[in-house]
Amino acid sequence: MSMEKSYFDRIAEYGQLIVISGPNGVGKNTVIRQYLQEHPNARESISVTTREPRPGEEEGKDYFFISLKEFDQLVRSNALLEFVYSKNIGHGTPKQAVENNRKEGHNVILNVDVMGAMKVRALCPDATLIFIVPPSWEELEKRVRASTKLTDEQIKDYLECAQEDILCAGQYDYILINDEVNKTVRRLDQIIHGNRYSRNSMKAFLESYIESELKPQSDFANEILSM
Repeated sequence: MSMEKSYFDRIAEYGQLIVISGPNGVGKNTVIRQYLQEHPNARESISVTTREPRPGEEEGKDYFFISLKEFDQLVRSNALLEFVYSKNIGHGTPKQAVENNRKEGHNVILNVDVMGAMKVRALCPDATLIFIVPPSWEELEKRVRASTKLTDEQIKDYLECAQEDILCAGQYDYILINDEVNKTVRRLDQIIHGNRYSRNSMKAFLESYIESELKPQSDFANEILSM
C-alpha cells in the first residue's frame, strides 16, 4: 500500500458524538464517569448554566457558569446544541466546544434528557443516541430513595418523570440495561467501538477513498458523484 494514500488516516480523525439519556437514579453519571476513566481520549461535554455553583463544583470542569444575559445571547445566536429554561435558570450544551473536540478526534459523551437528545439529533444526525434503563422498576425506586433526600411526594414526581422518559426509549439507537456498572460500561464500550466503522463515522474516509481510488479509474464514478 502506497504511503501516499493518506486518506486511511481519516478513519479515526473525527470523533463520535454519543448522547446518553435515562431516568434520574438509573446511574448514568456513574457509567459515564467509569467509561471516561477507562478511555482518557474521550471527553464529556461540559454544559453552561446560569445557576450559582454548588459546593465543590469547579468552573470549566463541572459547568461553565454564566449570566442569564450571556445565556440568552447564546440561544439567540444558535450557539447551543440543546438548551432548556427551568425556573428562570438556563442550561445548555455549547455547540462549538463539542465540534472542536470531535475535530481533534475525541469521542464526546453528552448526558442530557430526552428532549435535549431529540434536539441534538435534529442538529447532528450522525449522533448516536443511547438510553439507559434500570433492571427493574423496583430497583429504580430503591436507587432513587437511596441517593436523594426527597420527600415521598417528590420521589413520586421523580418516578412519574422516569415513566415518561422510559416510554421514549424507543426513539434511541441503543438501549442499555444498567444491571451492574462494569457490565454496562463494557456494553457501552462495545457500542462506541463498533460504531467507529458505521456509515456516518466512515463518511469522510469514504469520500476521500472514492476521490482517490474510483474517480481516476471510472467515468461512471464521476457521473454518479456529479448527480
